[in-house]
Amino acid sequence: MLRRLVPQEWRSELGKMFRFAAVGVLNTVIGLGTIYLLQIGLEQDYRFASAVGYTLGIINSFVLNRAWTFRSRDGRIARQGLRFMASAGICWLIQLGFLVLMVEVVRVHEDAAQPVGMVIYTGLNYLANRFFVFSGQGAEPR
Repeated sequence: MLRRLVPQEWRSELGKMFRFAAVGVLNTVIGLGTIYLLQIGLEQDYRFASAVGYTLGIINSFVLNRAWTFRSRDGRIARQGLRFMASAGICWLIQLGFLVLMVEVVRVHEDAAQPVGMVIYTGLNYLANRFFVFSGQGAEPR
């Protein structure tokens, strides 16, 4: 029934979004777990904790999104890796700006601000991955 109601192009895109979200859940466990371990457990600065947590999540994200979410067959892994790191870095800097704004200006507690920053990062990161990093002809259509 769903196949008749939803065009193939949309099903394909919804599949990518679902897989991206599943990878994102794992990235959140890795990233936020690391952030809170450093920030709360080891009393490190929230900005440092954010950088380390996102770095670990970004590594996981590249591997899983390349192989599973976007099913890239592009042999230029280094090129994709550089694009991925650049877009992840830009998305991280944007979310860091929101994070600092929330903590320093709005006075949201840093522990509560981290997940809000992750939502901002995730939306921007999906768009960057979908239309910049893994947009080439080497991506499997499914």
